[in-house]
Amino acid sequence: MPIKFSVRLPTWRRVQWAVLGSIFIGTASALVAFTTLTPAEPIALSVGQVVPYDVLAPISITYESEVLTRLARQAAADAVRDVYDPPNPSVLRQQVQHARRVLSYIENVRADPYSTLPQRIADLRAIEGFTFSDDLPATLLSLSDREWREVDSQVIALLERTMRDQIREDNLAEVFARLPNLVSFTVSETQAAVIVGIVRNLIKPNAFLNEERTRAARRAAADAVQPVTRNFLKGQLVVRSGTIVTEADLEALTKLKLIQPPDQRFRILAGAAMAVVLITALGIAYARRYHADLLENVPLLIFLGALFLLFLGGARLYMLPDYLIARAYPIAAFALIVVALTEARLAFAASSALALLIGLTLNASLELTVLAGASSVAAILALRRAERLESHFVAGLVIGGVNIVVGLLFNLLQNNTESTRLLLTLPAGLLSGLLAAGVGLVGLYIGSSLLNVPSSIKLLALSQPSQPLLQRLLREAPGTYQHSLQVANLAELAAERIGANAQLLRVGALYHDIGKLHAPLFFVENQPEGVNPHETLSPRDSARIIIAHVIEGEKLARRERLPTIFIDFIRQHHGTTRTLYFYNKALEAAKGDESAVNPAHFTYPGPRPRSREAAILMLADTSESVVRSKRTRDKQEIAEIVKEIINSRLADGQLDECGLTINDLKVIQEVFVSSLQGVFHPRITYPALPPRETQEIKALPAAALNPTEKRVTS
Repeated sequence: MPIKFSVRLPTWRRVQWAVLGSIFIGTASALVAFTTLTPAEPIALSVGQVVPYDVLAPISITYESEVLTRLARQAAADAVRDVYDPPNPSVLRQQVQHARRVLSYIENVRADPYSTLPQRIADLRAIEGFTFSDDLPATLLSLSDREWREVDSQVIALLERTMRDQIREDNLAEVFARLPNLVSFTVSETQAAVIVGIVRNLIKPNAFLNEERTRAARRAAADAVQPVTRNFLKGQLVVRSGTIVTEADLEALTKLKLIQPPDQRFRILAGAAMAVVLITALGIAYARRYHADLLENVPLLIFLGALFLLFLGGARLYMLPDYLIARAYPIAAFALIVVALTEARLAFAASSALALLIGLTLNASLELTVLAGASSVAAILALRRAERLESHFVAGLVIGGVNIVVGLLFNLLQNNTESTRLLLTLPAGLLSGLLAAGVGLVGLYIGSSLLNVPSSIKLLALSQPSQPLLQRLLREAPGTYQHSLQVANLAELAAERIGANAQLLRVGALYHDIGKLHAPLFFVENQPEGVNPHETLSPRDSARIIIAHVIEGEKLARRERLPTIFIDFIRQHHGTTRTLYFYNKALEAAKGDESAVNPAHFTYPGPRPRSREAAILMLADTSESVVRSKRTRDKQEIAEIVKEIINSRLADGQLDECGLTINDLKVIQEVFVSSLQGVFHPRITYPALPPRETQEIKALPAAALNPTEKRVTS
């Protein structure tokens, strides 16, 4: 169950949060809108003006050109011809019927015996919708009846043959031009001219423009055009001197921040601030729900915030003209550091926020957003054992592989088949992964040193026997040192079985009794045979010295700057239990009068264990001490001792705040019994050496003996 975060904060804490939040949001917003805040010298140009000098790109940039894309799509749409419906057969029928009426009328005009020639010519020209050349009516009237009958039949045939094809308004002239070639060669030139003259007036368009299909075809052609991408490298010529500025040129200058409207800076900065505020608000909400303790750890938050801003600012390297150097930027190192200092879910959330802001910073680049996000996720998933150097190396190789895949993917999607760039994707991705591993290790070391947190590297360093505190413990309190080693092994095994932090607990157990250095001879494991300084002290003074090892251990741990969790182990490994031996002796001295003995004088200051690791340490410490002091070798007896210790701690309420379950305690008991029985198992009693061999061994010089070997004779 997540820890509840208090809504009511002290005034000083609210002021602190306000100051830190303002610094973070302001800095992040400035980094996102950096090119807007620091543009190159603005150029006063507009479309149609002549460029007075060569304009070079101040930065490297790749963008989708809206202008060129629009022009390309318009050209594709314009190239699509009008779409017409198929020829309408009803038009042909109407025109054939009309032709028959016209031909019948002409027949009547020709046969009219009462009209003069001029009158008949006038009657022919009066046909509605017909236009004849000057001599055609007279020629038509001069035809013999036989010739006219041939003309009559040829007109209908030619009309049907012609209008079976598609006839549009825009190809009428072409159809008219083909008519003379379609007339039968059996008729005379005069008849052919009459036939063509009549049919020309009868031909009408039979296919009509389908505006909806035409629009759809042009829209489809425009949609098929991919966005046009323009790429400028730093120092590349954008517009040449003496040329006229086009709309595409103006767009490029604007993208390069060489032309900036007066209110553009404020607008972009406001957008950047809005994005940062949104991501920050989501991050705080996420932390309050899943990592409430993080919001109380101000030093860690400051470090993570500074690290976030550092990597966000460094993302500008992606814009370098050199592709190899640009893509080698180790953005995934941020995820490696965060996951090693905290945990995977928090690292994933922080890396996702960083990837989004990097995309906004670099002209809303989808490629760089995906690259940063994918490599960070790969880093979080690949780093399994942060305490091992080889784990970082493996993580670096995984990051490099992901970077290579992302780089190739976007080069292929953008149809960028330039061989040089494709070849550079491999070394750039691999170099980025290896640099991320190296930078991650350095950042982890710096972070753990500054924050004094038990990172994997710091735990590895603190576990070395050469550590000054462990060396002091070995020299001044060797019994306590051996006891700490046994407790560390015992606690580590139990932690591994129940899924607690075994590495942290093992190293913490090595330091849990460093407070005994203030008076090592007052603890039984360091006392020579037959020497017990407590015999000269009262039970209360003895208890005070024993209890003081917790207080002195805390002081020593703070002085040596041990991680805070180690200080918690020191304070909590006895909880609020009593030194029962001296408490009982005090009761004996008071002849059983409990009112004469103050239990507070014999009680550890605590607090009780507040984590699973601290509770395991308490149980391991007590179990090892009791089993060793009783010198038992029987497994059943060891099991009863361990069970009694666990039950007494439960009954006393010492395990109420640690989060251990009943099942966890059963597993811990099994591990303790098995491990302690292995340590304190019965040993074979070897026969004594014969007198002669004993004398030979004693006669050997001391330097000839290997103290680590045992000579056994049967």
